[in-house]
Amino acid sequence: MIRHIVRFGLAGLTAFVCLTPLAASAAEPASVKVTLWEKDGSDGITLSTHKVKAGAVEFEIKNTSKQNVHEFLITPWKGSSKALPYNDSKGEVREGKLDRLAGVEDMKPEAEATLRLPMKPGHYAVFCNQAGHYKMGMVADFIVDR
Repeated sequence: MIRHIVRFGLAGLTAFVCLTPLAASAAEPASVKVTLWEKDGSDGITLSTHKVKAGAVEFEIKNTSKQNVHEFLITPWKGSSKALPYNDSKGEVREGKLDRLAGVEDMKPEAEATLRLPMKPGHYAVFCNQAGHYKMGMVADFIVDR
């Protein structure tokens, strides 16, 4: 079962995950294709673009892995995306230390999901928080411009 998380703390900020097509709206959201993958013992995240304009952003997420469960998590982060707070003993990013975290957890191999988020300008870290995956390189920077 896919668990969806949204922990945005700002009033009126909402997000939703949709597993069926969304109805067209007057202002189409920016679209980012996200591939969660494994190859030759490595895991990674590929984004179709690393920069969008502020506003609604629709992330089309696909776990192309044949074996591994992956996650797509996104959080505002001013520093290096490779410097998120980390728990070495668990092999995971400390999610409780992140202000506003959103994403899709526990995506089974070959699963797909769509996540639409209202994005404000800033720097974001995108990552997978399955044990060990973040340190293996399943992390990317994402920029939202004005």
